[in-house]
Order: sequence, then C-alpha cells, then structure tokens
Amino acid sequence: LLAVFAIGAPLAAAAKIPQPVLGAWKISSPSGGFTLKKSGSKVVLKNFHIDVTCEEETVKATLLGSHALTVFTRGGYSTWGVGKNVGGEAEPMPVRVKAGGKTYKGEFSAIWNYEDPAHALLGSYISFNGCSAESSGAKPK
Repeated sequence: LLAVFAIGAPLAAAAKIPQPVLGAWKISSPSGGFTLKKSGSKVVLKNFHIDVTCEEETVKATLLGSHALTVFTRGGYSTWGVGKNVGGEAEPMPVRVKAGGKTYKGEFSAIWNYEDPAHALLGSYISFNGCSAESSGAKPK
C-alpha cells in the first residue's frame, strides 16, 4: 500500500502542472525554435535548433532525437524540463548535436517558466565541440 502512495505522489504533482502547448515554439534570443509533440502519455521535445556563435562563425545547431519532458520541483514549485534533475534544477544531459554538417557529442537542458509552464520556456542550454549557447525564453508560435 505504501508503494502505491509513493508512486502516486509524483504523478499527482505532475497532473497539477499544465503541460506546455503542443506544436511549434519560437526561441526569442538567440534565433531558434523547437516542436513539442505527444508520444503516448508523454510530451516530447523534437527538432530543437538554435544559432550558435563559435570561433566567430554562426552555425545552426540541431539537437538530434526526441527528449521527454519531466517534472522538476524546487522550493514547493514545479515545472517541466529536459535534462538531469539535480535538486529540482535541469542540469545538462548528454546528447548528440548536428552543426555545420557534422555530428558531435554535446549537452542540453531546458526548463519551463514556473509561473506559466504552459506558455513560456524560461531558458535552455546547448553545448558541443567547445561551443555553447543559452536561450532566454521561448513561446508558442
């Protein structure tokens, strides 16, 4: 019986958080975007792309694969995110990134706004081959 409560508590917390709007999202700065889609009962992030300035050249970096959103809770507040959950923070996780016609090992994380997780990405981070970019928000198109 205790196992049922232990498993049910995170699911109940997740149910209270509105899921982000499905479809295309536009990153405000730097230029980029991504798509959120349903995959079974989960929402997944796909086709994340962003302009990255690396060694004085700007390239379009694309995150390969799809990545499920999970719940991050800190200080009694919860939101959605992608990455390693470290104390309620979305820390970068290993990913594959395509940029400039090559594929690299890299890192990625994203966290939605705690006040409006359905309509606002708080920020994201991507790095590969010594290059990195942080976005400062995104909204559905």
